[in-house]
Amino acid sequence: MISTMIYQLMKDATLEEIKAAGLDSHYAEHKKALYPTDANGVPFTVAYFATTGDAKADLMEDMAAEQKARAVYENLIDLTNDPDVIGPLLWLRQREVVHYNRFKELFDMYVEEGL
Repeated sequence: MISTMIYQLMKDATLEEIKAAGLDSHYAEHKKALYPTDANGVPFTVAYFATTGDAKADLMEDMAAEQKARAVYENLIDLTNDPDVIGPLLWLRQREVVHYNRFKELFDMYVEEGL
């Protein structure tokens, strides 16, 4: 969804608007194509995902990832006043809350059952 939002925001942007937004280096390499990076321009890599084979440890990492994503969506919401951007970000934020709660329920079940 974030990539779709970025596409929608950039598709009709002029070169002047792209430069003013500080996206000229992105444009130089990718034009208006989507290229997943973090806020510092570091490209996405699957190397960030980890698994240990220990269900509780892996669920704790999953819960942390959901909380980090929630926090990022809240930060993005703070950066805009566009209701067409805020609406989807609020939905994504709530999705992270639900995911966290489901992972937590499973984690608690594993602890309760001594797994």
